[in-house]
Formats: sequence, C-alpha cells, structure tokens
Amino acid sequence: MGSPSLAAELMMKAALLLLTACVGALGAPDTRFSCAECVDEMHKLGWLIKLGAEDIQSYLLANYCPTVEEQEFCQEHLAQYYIGMLFSIVNHYFVDGAVHVCQTMGVCDARRYTCEECVEGLEWVKAFMLDPIMVAEYTIYLEQNFCLSDWENCKEGVKEYFPAMHNMAMEKFLIPVEICNNEPVCGADPPTKPPMF
Repeated sequence: MGSPSLAAELMMKAALLLLTACVGALGAPDTRFSCAECVDEMHKLGWLIKLGAEDIQSYLLANYCPTVEEQEFCQEHLAQYYIGMLFSIVNHYFVDGAVHVCQTMGVCDARRYTCEECVEGLEWVKAFMLDPIMVAEYTIYLEQNFCLSDWENCKEGVKEYFPAMHNMAMEKFLIPVEICNNEPVCGADPPTKPPMF
C-alpha cells in the first residue's frame, strides 16, 4: 500500500479540525439563563410581590375601584383581596411551580446570569402572567383554592373582578427593566445582610 493521496490527507486534516472545534464548543460554558437561576428568580418573585403589595393595593384603590359600579365595595374589599389572590397565584404557579415555568422557557444547568437575561426572564414571566389563557387558569385556580366555602360571593367576585384588576396591576408593576435594574446583576448594590450574632 502506498502513501495516502493528497485529497485523503486534506480530508483527514479537515475532519480533525472539525472534531477539535466541536470538542471545544462542547467544553465552552453555557451562556443561557440556567434552570437553577430561573428557579431562584421565580422564588424571588414571591418576595417582590410581597414587598410591592401595599403599592399595588394603593394603585388599585386609586385606579381600578373608580372604574367599577360598586366603588365602595371595591375600596373596602376588592383591592385588599386582590393582594391575597396574587399571593396565591404567585406561590402556586411561580414559587411551587418554578421548575415548570422555567421548563416552559427551555432553560437548564447552573451558572451566573446576566442583566440582559434578567430582563428576558421577567419579560417571559410578564407574558405568562398576562396571557389570557393563563389569566383564565388563575381565575379557576382562585375559585377552587382561594375562596372558602363560607365566603359569600367569593367565586363570583373572582370571576367578575380578578382578571381586570390583575391586568391593571401587572401592567403597572411588572416592568422587567425596572425590576432588574434593582438587582446586583444589573449594577444595583447588593441587599444588605442582617448582622450575624
């Protein structure tokens, strides 16, 4: 057998170069928002809602209640109950269901995320929170899991008032760029830690 032809030698070198490039690409760190990071951010969303509850309630009192026929009822009950309903939804779908939400985003593996990915992730959450099919799902969930059997007209009230209140509150308060700009990954100071005793 003679020596390999020039074409065969070039083909082998090209294959070796391609194999080296593929191995290098597989060894490179993943630059996508990871599943662990996403789950962590979904859990933080629960705290963000709790921190913003008073502002959301005040906003609904000033902006939603004047739009309904029963304004006094709204001011006495609806704005307050919306916060409880929002807690229920966030805890069920985004805290307890964090992995599922992150799976719908198609993310996996652990690493630090970027400011851009923070915004992108919250844009996904906002779309999820405002999607009409999901709002219908939240409404059913609240009827079945938030309303107690002895709460008169709760289920009817959820059906009538929750979707509009929710859309108004989310449009006003779930602003991905503003939220992420308060995170260290986007240049904000890290939260202070309580003193350790």
